[in-house]
Order: sequence, then C-alpha cells, then structure tokens
Amino acid sequence: MTQTARAMSPDTHTGREADTDHTATNIAMPAVADLVPHAAPMLLIDRVCDAGPNHLLAEVKIDKTVMFYEKDRGVPTYVGIEYIAQAVAAYAGWRGKQSAPDTAPAIGYLLGTRKMTLTRDWFETGSRLHVYVENIFEDGEMGVFKGEVSVVNGDQNADGNNEDSALIVSAQINVYQPGDAAGKETAATAETTTATFQETNDKETATP
Repeated sequence: MTQTARAMSPDTHTGREADTDHTATNIAMPAVADLVPHAAPMLLIDRVCDAGPNHLLAEVKIDKTVMFYEKDRGVPTYVGIEYIAQAVAAYAGWRGKQSAPDTAPAIGYLLGTRKMTLTRDWFETGSRLHVYVENIFEDGEMGVFKGEVSVVNGDQNADGNNEDSALIVSAQINVYQPGDAAGKETAATAETTTATFQETNDKETATP
C-alpha cells in the first residue's frame, strides 16, 4: 500500500478554501528527506518549491535514474498519483515542523481516489514536473486532498509564473494517518520493508 503522511490540525472537522497560486517562491524549503517518512529509492519527489497552511508545490525531474522509468518511454503518467501522495506526505511534514521543528515525519496511507484524469500516457525523459497538492478537507485521522501534476517547459517569468505548462494528471485523493502507537509500529515495518527493497534492488543492479 502506498504510504503518505499528514499532520492533522487540532480541528476535528475542517474545510478548506481553494488556493489559486501554484507558483514557486524564493523561500528556502527543507529537503524532502526531512519531511517524509520515505527513504531512497522511494523518494519520488526531488524538492519542495513552496508550501503554505493549505498547500504544497513540489518538483520532479524525469530521467533514466528515477523509479518506474521505462527505457525509451519515460515514466507512466499513472505514477502521478504516487507523486501526489508523496507531496501530501511532504506537506504533512512541513506543517508539523511549523509548530515543532524537531517533529519526525509520520506514517500515513493513501486510501484511494474517486476520480483521476490523465491527459497523456507518459512523462517523457527530460520533463520537469510540478506537483501541487491542496488540503481541502480533514476530519480526525482522515483527509482529502486535491492534486495536480503539470509538465513545466521553460523557466518562470518575472511574476513567478510558468508561461508554458500543461496539466497532465489531476486527482482527488483520500488519506489516513493512524494514531501514534499504530503509527510507530507501522513505521518500523515500513523501514524494514524499504531496507529489504533497497537490498534486492542493489543485487539486481549488480547482476551482469
């Protein structure tokens, strides 16, 4: 099951107003590894570009070294839901550190999506992606996020906007973060699973 994470606010039932600004800022952001419970090779997003109380914007660069890459094609766009889920995890980590800088990333789960739209089949090699997530609802340990993955072509203009970008993936996802005791047990299991995956991957890479 895909892992994501959320830092729930004290409110037990919260609705969110839509954010409209999907652009990056010049404010330094923490490294992704400091915000999510994942470890290599499952760190899927490269960096956090911007974050706020209800949203986060991350970046992914598609090259031959990334997970799920297929030769001469790139990465299937259905992997976009994984990028969205990990951006939600980064949002949770970022929000947690706003109130307690030493807060460790918490384990959570992507439960699924009711609607996911893809406008093409592949993220092509060399593409730069922006992954935008917005917290639109949370109730206790449950939450709902809007997510978008866009291919960005070119640099930002003077206003901080990308003049040439295309929306490739859009989805609304449901996530769940267990309580502290269950979360710690799950975190230990996830760490063991990741280590085993890394060992297996290293052996396959080393095989002639």
